[in-house]
Amino acid sequence: MRTDDPRLAEAHEKMLARVASYNERMLTVLKGHLAFEDFLNGLLKKARRRIRGRTFNGKVDVAQKLLIRELDQKFWYLVEAGNDLRNAVAHGDKHGTIGERIDDLRRALIAANTPEQKKYIEGMTENQMISSAFNQCGSEVVAATEKLSSGGQK
Repeated sequence: MRTDDPRLAEAHEKMLARVASYNERMLTVLKGHLAFEDFLNGLLKKARRRIRGRTFNGKVDVAQKLLIRELDQKFWYLVEAGNDLRNAVAHGDKHGTIGERIDDLRRALIAANTPEQKKYIEGMTENQMISSAFNQCGSEVVAATEKLSSGGQK
């Protein structure tokens, strides 16, 4: 194909759009995961648990053992689905695998919410849903941390 072939310019534009979409997804997942981990660190510090040297999964394990009532099984399923997506994106898994992890995250987000919210979650774009899932996890951990700070019961 010659460099002045219009098909080449069209293919180039499609490639740029795909790269931009991939970059936006990667940024949404990694920023959301990092923010959630920061909030999780805050919870563990407030509960006087060691975080240095712990992996993300190690921190989750310690946080689960705090037995905070509001952080229920649906919450931890959502956290796990978000972490699985983060790992797939960060480790460059195949496009199909990342798509499966996104579907898993959407199912976990729906399960962690009310039936009335299901239609709104289903209508979200991929990046809106990913951001919403990590934001919800972070908000729940911040609320649990504040409850610990105020001397509230677990």
